[in-house]
Amino acid sequence: MNIMLLLILISINFLMAFVGRIVANPHKNIILETTLPKDKLNDPQVSLVRQSYKKMLLIIAAVFSIVDLLLLVIPYDSIAIFFMLLSTFGMIGVNYYTQILYIGKMTKVKLENDWILPTKPLLVDTKLILKKNQKLIKSYWFLPSILISLGGILYTALAVKQPVGMFLFGAISLFTAGIFIFSYYLISRLPVKALTSDEKINQQVNDTMRHYWSLLLVTSALVFSPLSFLPSLSFTVAYGRMMYLVIGYFAVVFLYIGYTFFLMFQLRKTQDHLILQAADYRYGDDDQYWRYGIYINPDDPRIFVPDRLGMNISTNLGRPAGKISMLALLVIALVAVFVACVPLLINDFSTNPFQMNISATEVSLSAPFSRTREISLKDIKSVELVDKIPSDSIRIYGSATDHYLTGEFKVADETAYLLVYKKEAPILKIKTKDYAYYYTNKDPKETKKEYQRLQEILP
Repeated sequence: MNIMLLLILISINFLMAFVGRIVANPHKNIILETTLPKDKLNDPQVSLVRQSYKKMLLIIAAVFSIVDLLLLVIPYDSIAIFFMLLSTFGMIGVNYYTQILYIGKMTKVKLENDWILPTKPLLVDTKLILKKNQKLIKSYWFLPSILISLGGILYTALAVKQPVGMFLFGAISLFTAGIFIFSYYLISRLPVKALTSDEKINQQVNDTMRHYWSLLLVTSALVFSPLSFLPSLSFTVAYGRMMYLVIGYFAVVFLYIGYTFFLMFQLRKTQDHLILQAADYRYGDDDQYWRYGIYINPDDPRIFVPDRLGMNISTNLGRPAGKISMLALLVIALVAVFVACVPLLINDFSTNPFQMNISATEVSLSAPFSRTREISLKDIKSVELVDKIPSDSIRIYGSATDHYLTGEFKVADETAYLLVYKKEAPILKIKTKDYAYYYTNKDPKETKKEYQRLQEILP
């Protein structure tokens, strides 16, 4: 697992470095959040700051990647996950600080050379306002993703014996579709701005942005909607076929990631090409609102605004609602860290994270932050000790690390619940009519004792 985490971190480091370099390329006469006169975009002083910034991002990515090699010597899953999250957030923070630093350097170049921008009165294009959404993908294209998500929930209810955990994936699928639909609404509500004196070019620039973004949102909702089906299918589809389905879905997700980058770069490239065809570019005097790479303007009623890269939507932190949304994202990030690390910390450093309790009528299995499973003694068909989990197993939901297997699995075409410490054997297997349960204590002697107790009280 640590090798996989290391590869993911290195990929994230260099992906962030290359994506971060985009702000140093001219877009609408803006370089590093600084609006420059058109004839100064290739000035030697500007080029020096640009190239220095790009080089610094690659150095930061290389340094973080070297530090990330420490993952190879971390023996605990919880520490490895925490290290990965710490490295990722650290990379984001250092890149952001570097961007702020170089925004200041570019602004200094502009001020020292007294590069005054030509100002013109604000142009209000009423035709553009009326036709701003004419190239927006129609909202009914979200219907297939909604129907797929609802279909997954219905299939789970009908086909899965214990569907409680499975409904979570249907809810996530619907929630994800809701986020994309809300983003679509925000795109449709974005105001328009006349960037040039050419009405036709202004319309094309606006149409390009709304078309590409709405197309991406509709596609995104469709790609993530099968999440409502996949976990439930693993209960009803044979292992071999399910593996093909999972591999196929991850291939689609991988292609979707590439497609997202292609669309965003194509959007930026198309807008730049259109603006260069115009006789003049109408400079906007809003540099002072983008000093930290984010939009802060308390006088602007908008909560969400297009960013200056042409590839994203930014939050207006000058508005209370913008601050609340940013705070909500921070809370979600902290909760994600808690959910990812705390159960693993308990598993790694507690004496016995998995508990089995045997009463006169039932056996209960419990683990940190997991629902306790009760197994009636009269439902148990067999109890045995096995040396290992069969290789033809697939995780449905839960965790599968180098040390632990916890949660719902499909094992040898059986639906199964696992609480297994992989380094210890034997493994206690409890079989009922519809389920198999696999359990280990961190102390193998205790696992054997619990097996003997079950043998004594079972009919």
